[in-house]
Amino acid sequence: MSRPRSTDPSVPLSIAVPTSLKTRLDQELAYTSSRSKWVVHAINEKLNQEFDYTSIPTTQLLGMLHARNVLTTDLLTSLLMRVEEIEEAR
Repeated sequence: MSRPRSTDPSVPLSIAVPTSLKTRLDQELAYTSSRSKWVVHAINEKLNQEFDYTSIPTTQLLGMLHARNVLTTDLLTSLLMRVEEIEEAR
């Protein structure tokens, strides 16, 4: 009796990495370890991680909104002054 087919079969993926990175990876893996499994795990970890938006400083967020033309220069200036007031009050 054969085993059932995978519901998510693997497909070959060819990527180029710097030699130094491949060397570091090979040093991390045991001789019998699968490089493919390690890379799949790393990709899954990266894709599944949640970004912590609280780690971005408020002034940087305001700058990003200004760069996207969400905030006018006047509004940006006003908000930056308000942020400074709030931080001084802490």
